[in-house]
Amino acid sequence: MIFRIARMVLNLLGLSIVAALLSACGGAAGPENVYIADENDNGQTVMMGAGDALQISLPENRSTGYIWSIVTNDEAVLRPTDEPSYAIEGEPLPGAGGRVTFYFTAVAAGEVSLQLINARPAETAVEAVETFALLVRVTD
Repeated sequence: MIFRIARMVLNLLGLSIVAALLSACGGAAGPENVYIADENDNGQTVMMGAGDALQISLPENRSTGYIWSIVTNDEAVLRPTDEPSYAIEGEPLPGAGGRVTFYFTAVAAGEVSLQLINARPAETAVEAVETFALLVRVTD
């Protein structure tokens, strides 16, 4: 009985130490604010602080050969943080469209004219079927 109680106390003490260490570490700090934009925000201005995150989600149908890509950005101010992600909307049928999401972090004060185009990989902005633009203003 005494050994069972001692083992229980040691287990609780061990769990308490692990919990204290995890809360002290806190893991990687996430962004203070996350701004989410979509096709309805085309041409708008976004005000962000350094350390904030920006996600841009746009409709895309990869089966057509047209994909969204970044053509204008200043990475000294607004840095892509991950590869764009793609998710099919609705039923995963052949030819089904989806959404692509771009991820950025505001890293320094400044102003960026962020432009994306929806085109085939070999095409230029002039040949794009769609464009998306945001004016991003980052403050300290």
